[in-house]
Amino acid sequence: MKKAGILAAAAALAAAILAPAASAAVSIKLKGGAFYAAASEYNAGWQGVADFAVLASFTGDYHPLHAGPEVGAEIIVPLGGGFGLGLGAGWQRATRESVLASNTPEFTITDTITPRITVVPLVLNLHREWPLGRAWRLDAYAGVGCCLVALRQEFRMETDFFESRETDTFTAHKAALSGQAGAALEFEIGRSVGFFVQAEGRLARLTDIKGDLASLNSYDLGAWTTGPDPAFLWAYTVTASTGTSYPQIAVAAAAPSSSGVEEKFSAVRKAVLDLSGAALAAGVRIRL
Repeated sequence: MKKAGILAAAAALAAAILAPAASAAVSIKLKGGAFYAAASEYNAGWQGVADFAVLASFTGDYHPLHAGPEVGAEIIVPLGGGFGLGLGAGWQRATRESVLASNTPEFTITDTITPRITVVPLVLNLHREWPLGRAWRLDAYAGVGCCLVALRQEFRMETDFFESRETDTFTAHKAALSGQAGAALEFEIGRSVGFFVQAEGRLARLTDIKGDLASLNSYDLGAWTTGPDPAFLWAYTVTASTGTSYPQIAVAAAAPSSSGVEEKFSAVRKAVLDLSGAALAAGVRIRL
């Protein structure tokens, strides 16, 4: 009897896993929501730039670059047994602005930091769908993909000393392999239409980021431009004369060096832009 019970339970579990979904039609998922990316080294570097500027009597805060809106679509082809193969694409963007200011009796200086990340994720997912009663479905999936990334970073320095302004703009485009997994809970609102909410996690890292650096300089008598010139995104640590260390982020053609300056640079490396994180979305699924 005990053996028969175990066999019956195993058969029931196998039937649940292999049970076909309520619908075996090709479907399209349309979603909109918000995403969050760690960008840990990138944000730590800019935070260190802001903290180091405090030593020079600047005030203000750096606002980390993490979250933004996302939209996406995916077409899912049934494979049988409740499984499906999905091919999708999306669009995500995160941007923030941070301002640091220094006021002296002679003049004022204002630094504005404006990074922007745009991500176009292309994904290939294996889906497994389970019906939950008459109107509900659970869709779990995992897969691989490619993130097409555009980074635009603007650093603007303004001062009332000769009404000077310098704007350095770094732009880079690169692709990174990714992996993602998630689950969606769907409620049927018609024979071929369902509303769903979805949570997803992603792993993706952008390395060896090379782009173009251009500068626009102006003052009360004229203006000029330089570049665009090839440059890399660098990360390193600077140790001040006080002995305190600050992570830094910088754009330059060659590795930053402490030669000729009072501060000591260490752990100089090409920066990593970590796009790993999570996303929450809602949308509709249309069965054709």
